Amino acid sequence: MCIRIKLMALIFVSAFLLAGCQEDLLPSNDPLNSQSEARVGATISDFEFSLSTNSLDQLSNRLQTHDAVVLYFTMWCPVCDSHMSHIRSQFKSQYPDVDIIFVDYVSGTINNARGAQTSSGYSDFDVIADYDDQLQSYLGGTMASTIVIDKNFTVLMNEEFKTGSQLSLVLNDL
Repeated sequence: MCIRIKLMALIFVSAFLLAGCQEDLLPSNDPLNSQSEARVGATISDFEFSLSTNSLDQLSNRLQTHDAVVLYFTMWCPVCDSHMSHIRSQFKSQYPDVDIIFVDYVSGTINNARGAQTSSGYSDFDVIADYDDQLQSYLGGTMASTIVIDKNFTVLMNEEFKTGSQLSLVLNDL
């Protein structure tokens, strides 16, 4: 009887913990929110953002020295870590004229974003601390959203990262 109660308690606790994850950990490649300003083909306005290093920057500054900016929205979960590792190993060296920035939209503060970045091993990338959800709202970003913006502020891609093949196609056409 005691083992049965422990087993039921374990099942209840496991179900409770698993129910806490509200994000889709295996997103599709469907286009993102069409109500977002960042629809593919749209020209977006310049925007300012806070980095996890507690400094401010602007999209226009990044595009002065790069052909495009790639924004990847991360939750620091295992799926995002897998995607970011792929981005690090394949895209960072292959596309040196593209600025790749991770967007932390879940940590809530700049300090928490910096902590998540360093504890996850991504100190070699810039991380935007979107603590007020402005960038997430403006671009329609959620977990694994990958957005490519070119020098003309045109959105070339806005979809969830899967294998990286679509990102390769977009970056090859720059």
